[in-house]
Amino acid sequence: MPKKQSTASKKARTAARGGEKFTEARRAAVPVLPATVLSATEADAARYGWDELVVSALASTVDGDGVVPVRTVWPEWLPASADHWGVAEPAVDGWLIHQYPSQAAAVQALTKGQRVPVPYHDGSGRVRTAALWPLVMWPEEGLGWEWAHTGWSVERPGRIVGTAGAPFFPSTGLPFEVRRFDLPDGVLGEDYTGSAPRWSTWAWCADREAAVELAEALVAHRLHEPKRRADSGTVQAQVWQHGKWLNDWLNDLPALVHTADADPNRPVVPRLPFNTEVPGRPASAPAGDEPTWRRGEKHPPSYELRVWDTAGSGRWVTLGWFLLGRTGPNIAADLLRVGAGGRYPWAETWGPHHPDAWAHDWTEEGRAVTDHHPDMSNAEDSARLDTYRRERDDALAAALAARSEGRLTVAQATQKLQAGGQEYRDRLRIGQVVLLDVLHNRRRDLPEGPERTKLRRLTDNVEERHEVPGWLAQAARDYLAADPQPHYTPGAKQHRIVALEEYLSPGR
Repeated sequence: MPKKQSTASKKARTAARGGEKFTEARRAAVPVLPATVLSATEADAARYGWDELVVSALASTVDGDGVVPVRTVWPEWLPASADHWGVAEPAVDGWLIHQYPSQAAAVQALTKGQRVPVPYHDGSGRVRTAALWPLVMWPEEGLGWEWAHTGWSVERPGRIVGTAGAPFFPSTGLPFEVRRFDLPDGVLGEDYTGSAPRWSTWAWCADREAAVELAEALVAHRLHEPKRRADSGTVQAQVWQHGKWLNDWLNDLPALVHTADADPNRPVVPRLPFNTEVPGRPASAPAGDEPTWRRGEKHPPSYELRVWDTAGSGRWVTLGWFLLGRTGPNIAADLLRVGAGGRYPWAETWGPHHPDAWAHDWTEEGRAVTDHHPDMSNAEDSARLDTYRRERDDALAAALAARSEGRLTVAQATQKLQAGGQEYRDRLRIGQVVLLDVLHNRRRDLPEGPERTKLRRLTDNVEERHEVPGWLAQAARDYLAADPQPHYTPGAKQHRIVALEEYLSPGR
């Protein structure tokens, strides 16, 4: 006799000992279900060959205490893998799960198009029956067996259960975690192999209102139309508040403070047509600092989404810090309908600045804008570049006049630049590069930290605004005197010396 039996099975066996047929007693022990469930079961039974008795028994259990008994049959050998996989078989007294060593082995035991009846409570409290792919999984940090088709709990069908593990919040200033549960566009093992429906951390926020806004945006719209199944995408989002930081490795258990469920008929998020011009974009705010990350945090959510809050006079506000690189905040900007009828007219994605990525050096030095929302039109981008070039020319003329010791005014420096043409600009650029070489050599010798970032900002000042501190001018002269490029010809070396002096002391 199975160890776990429903009350109906026990009553039927007791009646059978008294002379009645077990099957008839078992049918009599199953309560009559609403007609909507019976009709749905009868319609699916012919298609998938379900046993009406089994469907009725499972529906009765769901309509009762809502917890369906589950038994598991293990193979003789199982690998020490993170996730566990199995195939569910319906029975009158619950679910019998045959566990397999891997996802591939479990899928091989199934036939495409195969479905099992899964009664569940819908949103109105009624019991309905879903036709699900029999593949089940127990994730590494899961709380039990889950249907790979929907992510529902096998024991409590219709419910998406959480995870046993809770991530450490990466910074004391970001206690609110936004989690999302995603269903891939297709059935795992039948349409594709790989990722299964599961929870993932999407963003961290400083306040609850911002976290709730992001969670609601996740389920309000789709990013695109599904191709295989209408119920795919982010089907649920949650906001968890993490407690007061105890030490570097422990924190209080997080508390669920908000849940948002997706409407199966939610529309695709509206987007502006390509190359749409949106006038009035404000200038970017100065680059700020990242939060103080928890010691030992290897993969902090270092990309942030800044939105233009139109309340009052308007200002840039950080809405959240995201994982998955720049993809996370860019998707958030789409879902928030930035510039496309949403609350915020503009937004920006900020991320770590890696100036030496060209040399495969990923040392972080400050932060930089990676994306604008909505995208700049061609006309706006051209106007921005024109303004940038004009400001650099103005800064160069002003810097040359300031370093000329009264020999040149700003107007005369501008005229000198125009008269010299590209050849004169190239000579000034060579002198500027000598200064940048000195800064780059010193900067790259330092480890990642505030001192290296300070030199990075000084480098940007020389590059963008032609600001040269006094010590750097003498350091550049000493650098050339040390003959750093012995393979250069004497003419090339002298040309660099002349270019440096012209850049430092124009008009001599």
